[in-house]
Amino acid sequence: MSQIRGFYPVILIPDSIRQFCADNPIPILEESASSTRKPPLTPRLPVSNNSRYSLVIQLWIASVAVVMLVNWLFGMSVMAFWSSVTCSSVSAVATFSYLRFVDFQVRDRYKQRLAEYQQQLSKYESYQLCSLQPNGKETEQYNSLLQERYKLLKKLLKKIVQPPASQSKGGAQQGVSEKQFFVYLCRYFSGFYDFCMGGEFPIPGTSFRYTADFILVHKPTGLAIDIEIDEPYDGRTGKPHHCVDRGKDNQRNLFFLERNWVVIRFSELQVVKYPDACCKAIAKIISQITGDYRGLVQLGKVADLFPDKQWTIKEATYMSKAKFRNGYLPEILARVN
Repeated sequence: MSQIRGFYPVILIPDSIRQFCADNPIPILEESASSTRKPPLTPRLPVSNNSRYSLVIQLWIASVAVVMLVNWLFGMSVMAFWSSVTCSSVSAVATFSYLRFVDFQVRDRYKQRLAEYQQQLSKYESYQLCSLQPNGKETEQYNSLLQERYKLLKKLLKKIVQPPASQSKGGAQQGVSEKQFFVYLCRYFSGFYDFCMGGEFPIPGTSFRYTADFILVHKPTGLAIDIEIDEPYDGRTGKPHHCVDRGKDNQRNLFFLERNWVVIRFSELQVVKYPDACCKAIAKIISQITGDYRGLVQLGKVADLFPDKQWTIKEATYMSKAKFRNGYLPEILARVN
């Protein structure tokens, strides 16, 4: 139930469900309980050098100020004055360039570690999936324990999960990426799930409503998931959208978490280019919370979803000017047509 901070998919679990999972761990077979294999550690995000850049600028200003003060107090030749200022400026530029070079190296190493982490995580989850498939005499006992846990979770969620006022998109526009992803949800989650495109939730104290892109409910437990597709800018106006440095999405996420819904947000790029992997990410969360690994078995051969960096307002503005979405939306238009 972990995610890489600052990247899609964004996975948010209500505290009530986290507490239930802590109090009621998923049953483990005896043969896998003795395993010493541990999950890989998530790589740390690179530390920003912004403070160091500021320090370099401050030191350069201070050195120029000192040179000017010395020149005013004691007098300096024109050549000596400008030589001092030039040396100070060259030193600042050299230091600034070095820090930039270090930043690029750190980011490249982080990308390598992130790729290695994804590979290790995939192997670890494959191992876990194998260990969760009981055989022989253990099958009945394991399923019995899992069914009891289902009942406990369903009893809890039935009391605390607030259902949508209506299961429709109302007046909200449906994008082509949403329609296409719904096809994949139908492919992988039919049978043990209730799901639909949309779901309207009234916002208390206002006449407005939040509209989910998709809602998915695990029938055996009642686990409710709000699935969202985030695009970097509006296709018609070009205005930045779903920016990480804007609090609009955080407020919306909190609304759903308070009503005990799991929130999963994908980038539009992930959904368009890797829809099967997105479904696998959903199946993982369901498996980790409920213990139901049937979705993972079906998606076992699908590669894990690679993280996609969340964008800031500045980055989204640049993406809009560069028409970033045009680079991948033709793929989905070709599938639809």
